[in-house]
Amino acid sequence: MEQYEMHYELVKTIMIVFAVIYFLLEVILNLNDIDNDTSNVILLQWSKKQLFIIPFVLGAIGGHLFLGAKTNYFNMGSSSAVIILFVIGLVAVIIGVKAKFERTKTLFSILLILGVAYGHFFWSMNFQN
Repeated sequence: MEQYEMHYELVKTIMIVFAVIYFLLEVILNLNDIDNDTSNVILLQWSKKQLFIIPFVLGAIGGHLFLGAKTNYFNMGSSSAVIILFVIGLVAVIIGVKAKFERTKTLFSILLILGVAYGHFFWSMNFQN
């Protein structure tokens, strides 16, 4: 087995293990007697506080994985796109901590759409060389 295939299988196995653990955790949290302790509720609560950038990041991941332009219009490498996404997230967290403003469904929808656009145009898995 080539080294690439070995690393691929290792990463795939780790991802499957994490997915199974996450799924089991969600089942346990849904079946327990405590209300509002699942990851979707917690993510929404975090978004309504300092981490309003969560919809943007989730949109960017979705655009990156499931859409993706075939032409690299902005001539940006994948590592640059990830660094920019990290900087956007860091700035947004600082804004979220410092500035007090209402986090509405409209804001979350706009951030989600902008994130999908970012993942599609700047961080595509489909760029052809």
